[in-house]
Amino acid sequence: MTELIDLFERDFTSDVLALTNIGKRISGNKDIMIQYIGNIPAVYTDCKFIYLPNKFKEDIKAAQGLVAHESGHIGYGSFELGLIKLIDGLAKKYKLPPLFIKNLINVVEDVRINGINDKKFPGFYRNLRELTCKMLPRIKSSNKSNNDILLYINLYMEDFDEFQKKPSLGMFNLSEKDWKGILKVKKFLLKSLNPSASIISCDVLCNILKKYFPEKNSSSTQKRGNPNPNIKPNPNMNPHPQMNTINYMEINARNKKKKEKTDLDKISENLIEKLKNTKLCPEDLYDLEDLTEELNPNGEKSSKGKYKNQNKGKKKKNGKGDEKIDKEHGKSNKSEDLKESNKKIKNSSQDDELNDLIKKKFNLDDLKPKKEDHISINNERKKDKFIKEIRKLVKNADDAMKERLLILGGGKYFISPSKCERERKVIDVTIESQKMCPDTMTYVQIKAKYHGIIKKMKSIFADLKNKAAVDTFQKKGRLNNKFIKAITSDYQFKQCFTRKIIKKELRLLLIVDISGSMKGVKIRAAKIAMVMLYEALEDLAKIRIVLFTGGYDALNILVKDFNEPLKLNYFDKFGFHYTSRQNLDGISIKHESERLEKKDIIIVVSDGQPSANGGYSLFDAIPDIHDVRKRFKIFAFSIDSQGEYLNKMYGKDWILTSSRNELELGNKMLKFCQIIVKEFYR
Repeated sequence: MTELIDLFERDFTSDVLALTNIGKRISGNKDIMIQYIGNIPAVYTDCKFIYLPNKFKEDIKAAQGLVAHESGHIGYGSFELGLIKLIDGLAKKYKLPPLFIKNLINVVEDVRINGINDKKFPGFYRNLRELTCKMLPRIKSSNKSNNDILLYINLYMEDFDEFQKKPSLGMFNLSEKDWKGILKVKKFLLKSLNPSASIISCDVLCNILKKYFPEKNSSSTQKRGNPNPNIKPNPNMNPHPQMNTINYMEINARNKKKKEKTDLDKISENLIEKLKNTKLCPEDLYDLEDLTEELNPNGEKSSKGKYKNQNKGKKKKNGKGDEKIDKEHGKSNKSEDLKESNKKIKNSSQDDELNDLIKKKFNLDDLKPKKEDHISINNERKKDKFIKEIRKLVKNADDAMKERLLILGGGKYFISPSKCERERKVIDVTIESQKMCPDTMTYVQIKAKYHGIIKKMKSIFADLKNKAAVDTFQKKGRLNNKFIKAITSDYQFKQCFTRKIIKKELRLLLIVDISGSMKGVKIRAAKIAMVMLYEALEDLAKIRIVLFTGGYDALNILVKDFNEPLKLNYFDKFGFHYTSRQNLDGISIKHESERLEKKDIIIVVSDGQPSANGGYSLFDAIPDIHDVRKRFKIFAFSIDSQGEYLNKMYGKDWILTSSRNELELGNKMLKFCQIIVKEFYR
């Protein structure tokens, strides 16, 4: 059995190594790493790590497709879009909710990345597409209930058959013209496949979709920050903050220093500035396509461009020849010109009379060019100039992208985007201030359902209380008023010695993991255990209950402090956090230990290894927990998870429980506490 386990671990390690090599090759970041995190609902990257749910450990093909996609975001320029400026510019120009624009950018970038991988790594792209096909039934039902226009556009641009017709989704009842406009965007994006093409595509899509947003709704949405239900970007996008690639793109854009900016960064920022006051429409994409077609990958002008230039050259040559002929002809005809001028002077008076007659009959002002015509001609010239400038930037982005792909294709690495590393901190909050997803079973319901067990445990712990203030069963100490009996009985009468008992106070810190992997039966088992333990030890010990989770930073949520009574409405919120779903065990436990007294005891409830954003792992947690173990007694209860990692963290001071029986954790904790209490008051 041990050999089988060792074999499995070796295979898993080789899979991770293979995925890491894929990530390195496509991202251009030689330090990229793969990390599996519990039951996170989405795959994402922060440029340093690519995070995958545990379920993909056994599906290597799907994992390959997902890693290729996420590393493509790093290598193909998604982190070089100038995201902050792009969102701000589009939101102001089209008066759309920033969150909608952010998710729209995410969709466009997903399509672009998949377009590149389809050409460069068709096998990995095919694996990702197969995974999406498996998810299609759930995606279709989700799309019907949510009227998700961005999800529909995503699948349309990815060429899924069932999403090729014009949709009618809630307020997004697209016209035929707008649907054709989206088709033009698709063709343009999949042809160029560089970050500038994404920026232009987002601009045109915003211009198309803005009319379907009531103006009052878009402004009120921005004020409230309440996301519209129709803005979920794709089936793999994680709705929780700080846990998707687009949010890390935003963090990267906010923290990137000037010296770290690449050519793609600079081109993107320049393009965003050019588009600041000009709205692009689908028809403009044809102009950009025509212009881009004039140059082939080698930088030579196409036959179409050559043909135009040849015509221009002919005109110029013809013009010069005509001038020479005119000069020669002019010399020979000077005498004739003098005769003609004399005739004109004679006829001028007749012409004036004729002009007066025509003015009376016709309004000659109509024949003069109107002011509006001059303005329209001027606007056309400005538009042509603007399109040429945009075309030049797209061409520059295309050249930079080709250079990037050559670097990646040669197995070389470019300077990766800033990793935004900073010291992790702990955020202390109370449960009343947090948005939780509580387990539905309340404190009162748990107490009523398990009344018999709680009553029995209370009676057991009741015998361990400090009842006497004075101990009279000492063999030595201060003599009391019965010292005469002691002397006469040759000190065999022991009740003559008295010692004042120093009253002990048991203090327990219960710190519970509420990361995403604890969702369901595990969180209920932990909640029941907390109720049983509190009821049994209420009169015997002071208890502090803390829930821990986090993202990049740790989040410690106080449910009850040592000297506070338990508030049932607070305890009923006990569950996993609405947004933070990871666990930084070492940081959270060490932070809590700083407020404990010398003989306090720590009890940890968790279900797996430490894991969080930025690569936080077991090896980061071990030093912190070992440091706490030097000063306090720590005992861990592991739900459904066992392995060498528990020995590395807690030594032998851990107990395994199962979530199949929701009472098992509570019963084992109570039996354990019996031993602890007896030992403490001995």
